[in-house]
Amino acid sequence: MRTVQVLPWLLGVIWAGQVAAAPAIALSDVRHAPLVAVARAGEGLVAVGDHGVVALSADGQQWRQARSVPVDGLLTAVSFVDELQGWAVGHGGVLLHSLDGGQHWTLQQRLEGKPVLLSVLFTDAHHGMLVGAYGYAARTVDGGVSWLPMQIGEEGDDFHLNQVFQAADGSLFIVGEAGHGYRSSDQGASWQALDTGVSGSLWTGTGLRDGRVLLAGMSGRVLLGDSQGRHWRLLDSGSREAISAVTQLDDGRVALVGNSGLVAISDAQVAHFTSAQREDRSNLAALAAQSGHLLLFGATGVIDGVAPDAKAAVTARQASENAPR
Repeated sequence: MRTVQVLPWLLGVIWAGQVAAAPAIALSDVRHAPLVAVARAGEGLVAVGDHGVVALSADGQQWRQARSVPVDGLLTAVSFVDELQGWAVGHGGVLLHSLDGGQHWTLQQRLEGKPVLLSVLFTDAHHGMLVGAYGYAARTVDGGVSWLPMQIGEEGDDFHLNQVFQAADGSLFIVGEAGHGYRSSDQGASWQALDTGVSGSLWTGTGLRDGRVLLAGMSGRVLLGDSQGRHWRLLDSGSREAISAVTQLDDGRVALVGNSGLVAISDAQVAHFTSAQREDRSNLAALAAQSGHLLLFGATGVIDGVAPDAKAAVTARQASENAPR
């Protein structure tokens, strides 16, 4: 059996066939728990990670642990449609549901086959999508009660699907292993393969407010494409480190994070990046913009936010110095 080629420090060992039955571990300080994904719930933030840990914050500074999570396995992704209702997924086909902003979670179901789920996206309270290892993909039209398989790529493809996200025009994108990307214009009913022009795995992506789409992944690669995903341009990220997450800031710039403490910020036109590396070289899995600061999440938990232009605790370098060739 082929090993799941996801970020190894982040996902650890795949527990084939195992499903955690115990509740989440209780922590004295949830800020220091390993966290791998974050989503906005209204004005607040909800982050998820290992041991069933869910961390909540109203301001990005004070964090508390969710009061009730029925699993203690690795949670890999989270999606909220408003300040109250959200879903989280993880290993063993676990699908969790919350109706109170992430304070309490129920096990909505364990999906058939117990797939390793890597990403979840709900576009409203009824329509959602899941993707994961070995080409797993499914969609729901009833708020997660039932799921329909999605055919992604050619019959028999089993490339790992790392993230599903929505673009500004409402179209959906999936990024995956070996440079594979896909686009749907009908809420996931059908998918078209994209010619990204790269062979390295793509871990993450985001839709920019001007309609363009940005993808990122192995070896520090960043791709900027049009809204249809037909034409892609390789941008210089300034690093060869794997990029794990991207987000667009309020001023239009794009921020990204990755392995070995990589933090990079683009210019306003999203044409060039200036990269920096944290002195602690801590692997980073997710980020969020909050009150003019970047909040970073990773193996050491929530890392104190810094202003996007700050150089504290990092060694800055211009993109041209260390770009992938």
